[in-house]
Amino acid sequence: MAAITCQGLTKRYGGVTAVQALDLAIAEGEFMVLLGPSGCGKTTTLNMIAGLEEISDGTLLFDTRDVTRLPPHKREVAMVFQSYALYPNKTVAQNIGFPLKLRGVAPAEIARAVAEVAEQLELTALLERRPNQLSGGQRQRVALGRAIVRHPSVFLMDEPLSNLDATLRLSMRSLIKRLHHKLRATFVYVTHDQAEALTLADRIAVMQGGVIQQLDTPEGIYERPANTFVASFLGSPQINLLRQGLPRPGWVPAGREVVIGLRPEDVARPGDGLVTLSGRVELVSPLGSETQLELSVGEATLTLRVPKDWRVAEGETLDVGVDPARLHVFDAATTMRIAP
Repeated sequence: MAAITCQGLTKRYGGVTAVQALDLAIAEGEFMVLLGPSGCGKTTTLNMIAGLEEISDGTLLFDTRDVTRLPPHKREVAMVFQSYALYPNKTVAQNIGFPLKLRGVAPAEIARAVAEVAEQLELTALLERRPNQLSGGQRQRVALGRAIVRHPSVFLMDEPLSNLDATLRLSMRSLIKRLHHKLRATFVYVTHDQAEALTLADRIAVMQGGVIQQLDTPEGIYERPANTFVASFLGSPQINLLRQGLPRPGWVPAGREVVIGLRPEDVARPGDGLVTLSGRVELVSPLGSETQLELSVGEATLTLRVPKDWRVAEGETLDVGVDPARLHVFDAATTMRIAP
């Protein structure tokens, strides 16, 4: 295991800066997720940590060792890719054991290590198959096994679940989380999927434009977003961000232009201590465990999530209660969060 310290990491492609002076300290054994949309710099950051991209400026440390200019094979990292990157002509056992074969490990020791990893990943019955005989989820488990068998100091994962269907993503997400708990290794995981980030991470670094917008725990990112970009990126449906149509908390100075944010789930039946909003129901979308609504309040339209037992019909007037303490307030000019 290793701690990772990124000090001013910068990557330039000609006149384009993909990552700008990134500072990030990842603790030994931590599960760090780099989250953001396509083109935000998260994969470039991962590739600089792996040694697959040359660092333009800055310093990269594994523990106290400067690895900034070290080639990938000297960094003791294992990567799991979106595309699996398995050898099609090798069996599952041969794919998993290949990194050990390259190191000159004895065949008997390779067989023992492969059997141990295969048992952890429920691949024992598949060891003699080739990749074209496996499902997507099985191939990704083989790719994980090939990484685990090396006992690397750092696991690097680049969108490893994006090629899987929704059901497989859920099961693989649970598997990766269990593996981290068992191995207690340092994981750096790149994704654009907020559910993966919130489920897996010890901490999340939300990136945009090659810059970390916020670094915090999943709860901190969701409950206290640093700016409107972070607020909008996490949450499904997205947070409602409005300049008018939502109550303005009393602590906000008069005359200051602000954007008020309301998470769709942060409404209730009107009651004591709540501000009542009244609007016309434009759309009702039952989702089984809950109901999603579109509510017109003045000139604004709010997307809301309410319990499934709310009996709501399109076209009717609905009153909902909002706790002012649950509102998020951002400066309209800078987009940054304003705290009371």
